[in-house]
Amino acid sequence: MTNSHIYPRRGLHGEVVHTIGLQIVSGELQPGDPLPPEDDLTSDLSVSRTVLREAVRVLAAKGLVQARPKTGTRVRERSEWNILDPDVLSWRTESSHDQKLYEETTEVRLAIEPLAARLAATRATDDEVAAIAAAYDAMEAGVDDQSAYLAADLQFHSGILESCNNELLEHLGRVLRAVLRATFTLTTTPSRSRRRALPLHRAILDGILAGDEDAAEAAARTLIADTAADIRRLARGNGRAR
Repeated sequence: MTNSHIYPRRGLHGEVVHTIGLQIVSGELQPGDPLPPEDDLTSDLSVSRTVLREAVRVLAAKGLVQARPKTGTRVRERSEWNILDPDVLSWRTESSHDQKLYEETTEVRLAIEPLAARLAATRATDDEVAAIAAAYDAMEAGVDDQSAYLAADLQFHSGILESCNNELLEHLGRVLRAVLRATFTLTTTPSRSRRRALPLHRAILDGILAGDEDAAEAAARTLIADTAADIRRLARGNGRAR
């Protein structure tokens, strides 16, 4: 599962999309606010009008802004944003540690990941099962290194979504990748959380290896419930990394 759905930041155009999008999603620019005048933006961002206008068109396609005659380009109401756009999700995780976002992500994970694990138990090919197992082995080997563990953890969950052979579920996983990374970064910071999560991941893998749909699904629910508990503990300030 890659980040190919996120708008590339390469070059001036991508940087302008990112800069203005982050200002909107973070609340620096509020719904109803006009974007600064073109002359100010082109000067502040050191870009041409052509680059700026193309960036604004990208932001309009994401539902963040709307251009109208006489009133100019204004930030749209949050209810009109394409909230599942990968960039919007990425900017939301970048702008702050949003407790509500983590809670909503957990609810979405409960809706899709146990089903994906269940389907993977009977649909995954030998190569796909081997890839999930390799990701678990990398988690185990990297348990004392958060960066290595995080990369393997994301690959483990990506592998399950890819191996359930359901294009819609796989696409949802790609859409949520940015927020999943933010959630996993938060919950894998304490080393004790990584160690506690390993056998929970192992239980999912064992269910898939055995072709046991019920076991794989139940293990996925248990893991997500444990992650949710971690998020609540960290929100209370009791989950300091060590």
